[in-house]
Amino acid sequence: MTSQRSDGFKYRITEAYPDIKIVAEAGFTDQNRVSEIADGMLANNPEIDGVFAVWDVPAEGVMASAKSAGRDDLVITTIDLGANVARIIAENGMIKGLGAQRPYDQGVAIAMATAYGLLDKPAPAFIAVPALPVVRANLAEAWKEAYHVDAPKELTDLLAK
Repeated sequence: MTSQRSDGFKYRITEAYPDIKIVAEAGFTDQNRVSEIADGMLANNPEIDGVFAVWDVPAEGVMASAKSAGRDDLVITTIDLGANVARIIAENGMIKGLGAQRPYDQGVAIAMATAYGLLDKPAPAFIAVPALPVVRANLAEAWKEAYHVDAPKELTDLLAK
């Protein structure tokens, strides 16, 4: 899945935004050491304007590296709507947007497939729910759509500022 996310990102950037160049790529095996990789990437590519991190926890590591390098102008995007990245988006921080999963809807879809199996009905071979684009302007609504609960008060308070 992680490779598919990266492949999808690279495909979309190169096809839809040919003026945006991918100048560096790096993988990781330990999400808690992503900042070490990001430190090197930022040092070797001081002109870099943005970073795509494959999910929210590594994005936080990239942001820590950018802050250490004095790069508060870096644009970071990611996947997964966690509480920390939601707060960063709400604060107009470096993480500007993400593609959120829809865990509630994924659970509903999987429950339907399970029921089909129990009823001896053919179920789809693969079940996926489309990602939800999230930026500051739709953060509260996206939270509700993704999790089927209202956004936490901390987020709505930040968005009201």
